[in-house]
Amino acid sequence: MSLLFASSSSDLSLNTIKKLGIECICEPYQKDSQICFFDENFDFQKFYSKCKKGVDIDNARLTCDDYIEIFEPCLKQGDDVVFVHSSDSICNCDELYKASDILCEKYPERKFKLIDSKNISIGQGLVTFASALLYRKGEDIDSLVEKTYELRDEYAFFFACDSVAKLESNKLIDGTLVTGGTALNIKPIMTINLDGKIELFDKVSGKKKAISKLIDIIRQTGENVADYPIGIVYTSDKNSAEELLSRIKETFGNDTNVLLEQMTPNNTSILGHELLGLAFHVHRKMH
Repeated sequence: MSLLFASSSSDLSLNTIKKLGIECICEPYQKDSQICFFDENFDFQKFYSKCKKGVDIDNARLTCDDYIEIFEPCLKQGDDVVFVHSSDSICNCDELYKASDILCEKYPERKFKLIDSKNISIGQGLVTFASALLYRKGEDIDSLVEKTYELRDEYAFFFACDSVAKLESNKLIDGTLVTGGTALNIKPIMTINLDGKIELFDKVSGKKKAISKLIDIIRQTGENVADYPIGIVYTSDKNSAEELLSRIKETFGNDTNVLLEQMTPNNTSILGHELLGLAFHVHRKMH
């Protein structure tokens, strides 16, 4: 038997992950230097209210021992394991890779496969979603991994943010490339390239223009968009997310499958707490 693992960093709700019939690893985060964990009882409203008040939210990582504790019981009982994780170019995966090396050496008869989604947040979520559909169809583990490697380049993720401070402090972008900022109501539009790195795509002024720009992007770069799930992720501004959802339905039809998800705290610690993102199917992500 094989088991497919997702990460809460995919920004798929725990309910969605449960319905897909796959396992979930809930990623930690730091709040005022205290390690906290995301779970099914997480209070998003309270969390984002504290973010707006300036509570310090930082990234936290699972250790090698944490990963071994998660995966070893599965391997020990005779299961193979596949885990779709966040882009290694955004999130340091050294502890995960270290655990993988240890477990592969300890259980050579088992298959333990890691798939770098080359994405994060709902972009990673759509890659995970597509992989889960293959898993549910009964793909063998080698075929599942090979096909997921191919499809991960077919899901683009763009996001508008109020500030790039977190991206800059996490050394994910050069902040000097983004001028203006909150004072001028400039909304940088960021994307994830083929290498799984964050890039500046464009800049617009104001929320309305940011939503219109995201719609333009999906029109111009999407491929057979309505035939695949579309993902929307937001932090605290649900109204803007619902407006984006409405615009997508108007453009691509009311039957379009749209996943509307709220960003989990670990991703907030990486990308920032004022964000609206969109992921969808493309022929190939930009380089």
